[in-house]
Amino acid sequence: MKSQDNSIGLFPLRIFLLPGEQTTLHIYEPRYLQLINECYKSKNYFGIPFQGKTTLSEYGSLVKIVQILKNYENGELDILVECCQNFKINQFEAKKENKLYPSGTIALIKDIVFNPDKTLLNQVTLYLKLLLDKDISRDMSDLLSEKNIINVVNLTDDEKIKFLRYNNDKKNEFLNRKIKFMLILLRQEKKVEQNFYLN
Repeated sequence: MKSQDNSIGLFPLRIFLLPGEQTTLHIYEPRYLQLINECYKSKNYFGIPFQGKTTLSEYGSLVKIVQILKNYENGELDILVECCQNFKINQFEAKKENKLYPSGTIALIKDIVFNPDKTLLNQVTLYLKLLLDKDISRDMSDLLSEKNIINVVNLTDDEKIKFLRYNNDKKNEFLNRKIKFMLILLRQEKKVEQNFYLN
């Protein structure tokens, strides 16, 4: 998808993926089976707008079908998809002419700009050392990549959307808060384990 403005098939779900993330989907509704089969044949992308509890978010994930995992006798499908980019919906159409599925015009969001600051890198290093019980400075420095840091903090779908909206400083502040809380929980967990083994 090269232009900034594209009309694509949409499949609203309570899932929000960041670029590089994958997930499996079970497709059973006729309208979405039509969408998936069309995208698979034409090697096209489709959009997953994030379906909130009450409303449809303007943000979504542009995904490609990596693989059809299972083709059921009744036509249902299990597929593996990967997010290529995120987008904002400009216009949503519940049903397009001759199509069963919704579609819409989207604006692609440029790659996420995120440079982890020193504090965040230190916190993540501490967390991984404690979690893995080993020094990660040499053999596992790739664990401190921007993409992996986002994975380590295990953001919820709602948090991923917040993260996407923030500038670089806010992103660091947000992830620092998350990892500090995770460190507290992990230290408590380790203490409980030690006491368990000592008694």
